[in-house]
Amino acid sequence: MPATSTPDQLQPPPRDTIFYLSLDPQPPSPAAPTLILLHGLTSSHLEWSLVIPHLQPHYHLLLVDLPAHSRSSSLPPPYTIPSMADQVASIIQSHARNSQAHVVGMSMGGFVTLNLACRYPSLCLSAFVSGATPFEGITRWLARNNWVLYYGFWLSNLIITDGMYDWMCRAMDMKEHRELRRETVRNVKWEVIRDVYGSIVEEFTVEGMAEVGQVRCLSVAGGKQDQVEVTRRVGQVWKERGLTGRLGSRAFVVRGAVHAWDLQFPDVFAGGIRSWVERDELPVQFEVLE
Repeated sequence: MPATSTPDQLQPPPRDTIFYLSLDPQPPSPAAPTLILLHGLTSSHLEWSLVIPHLQPHYHLLLVDLPAHSRSSSLPPPYTIPSMADQVASIIQSHARNSQAHVVGMSMGGFVTLNLACRYPSLCLSAFVSGATPFEGITRWLARNNWVLYYGFWLSNLIITDGMYDWMCRAMDMKEHRELRRETVRNVKWEVIRDVYGSIVEEFTVEGMAEVGQVRCLSVAGGKQDQVEVTRRVGQVWKERGLTGRLGSRAFVVRGAVHAWDLQFPDVFAGGIRSWVERDELPVQFEVLE
């Protein structure tokens, strides 16, 4: 974590509030807008540690541990995507500059971002999501039968040693993050897996992505592991419903990226965020899906 964090900021939050960490731009810039970064399932705000150095010089950053994760583990259920979005909305209203933020979400955090953009559009300056498209095919079946996923998480934590973890990171060109790995092991909980996957199936369809109609949204797929064709169809829905023309919402793929590519290519990931926020041309690795 950057040196701007303080011991007080790292204390567990009250039982009914999610943990957040506020990082001012370095050097200070009162005019810098807020970015709030939302991590994936079983992860924590530590997921963004490699991306932060590329963003902190330019923005006020809010990092959170979503409900039932790490320093927000004491929050009571439900742990659905809408209930998480409610918590994030409260943080933006209370701690973002001018009570608005550009919202960035990875995987589960991306679904929270989309729900937030639908239900709290006045809080969202823009949305940038990765690996967060409606489930189809085998992915949808697994989400409906989420006990299979829970035992998959549990079993992988049981058998994957630190050495195996290091080898897997090298195989996927991902940066090793032992502290984050320890958090992800602790954050595997049945009620969270059940509520998150169940609510994604209930809340999200490809056609329903047109409901993200008031916030400019970028959806990107990691080309090696995410649902690229579903992401393409999301972009087509936005174009057909006029959201590409009116807002600029579009879908992209980064061909060499895995699912958690914020830990693989953090500089490119951050560059995409900056370009989207500033309405500049995206890095060359971002290929438009049409």
